[in-house]
Amino acid sequence: MASNLVSPKPNAKCPASLEELKAEARRCQTPKQFCELLKHVQAYIPYSSFAGTWGHPSRATIRYIFNQGFPTDLLRWRFTTGALWTSPAFQEWLRVKRAFLWCDSVKRLRVQFDPELIERMTQSGLQYSLCGGFASPDRFVLFAAAMPTARSGSAYLRRFESIVPWLVEASQRAYPHTLLTKRETSILQRRAMGEITKQIATAEGISERTVREHLQHIKKKLYTNDLVNAIVIGVKTGILLPPWRKHVSKTLQRRRQG
Repeated sequence: MASNLVSPKPNAKCPASLEELKAEARRCQTPKQFCELLKHVQAYIPYSSFAGTWGHPSRATIRYIFNQGFPTDLLRWRFTTGALWTSPAFQEWLRVKRAFLWCDSVKRLRVQFDPELIERMTQSGLQYSLCGGFASPDRFVLFAAAMPTARSGSAYLRRFESIVPWLVEASQRAYPHTLLTKRETSILQRRAMGEITKQIATAEGISERTVREHLQHIKKKLYTNDLVNAIVIGVKTGILLPPWRKHVSKTLQRRRQG
């Protein structure tokens, strides 16, 4: 299989070997460096688009969403419906912790898959995606690299599996913070509770204009132009606590303090 893989042509910008690529991944500290690293990975794994998500499976919470070329309407649908948590491929991966080809997972677990998910992945040309990362009961980092065919996906699966650990470590250094800032999370939580712009501005100690600017940034980060949809995505991904969970958390905290 290795003899069929395309070898990158060494140049000043691209690492000449996998060891050099690994060294570059270890040096990666910023979002810009991570995106540059992915360009170099593409010389070894000819994917067409790349996406990643990380968070906490035990709490059904997403901490960050990274996207480089995946259709935003598909991402929006998956996060709006909570399809990540219910995906048989994701659940199996959490158990076995091995990289896989998405279309192979569908073959094995088809009766468990939502037909709409299969249709949307196929329409988006992502059914041959290589998937893998890091999984533990409390934390996961999952990447997906879209390949052109099942054959190419199978051919590069082993190489993808060997490179992914470097990408996991590099991504966590490059993106150490949550997708939404504390201020953005607070504003979206207040909006979800029914507060209007003026109330949010007063509570946060900022202007109404600043509140509206934050809301625009929030919608962009969550791949939507609709505020209600942003709230739904926030709840489905665990970025926002549903109102009843927030109330329970505060009650438990008061009891511990009392």
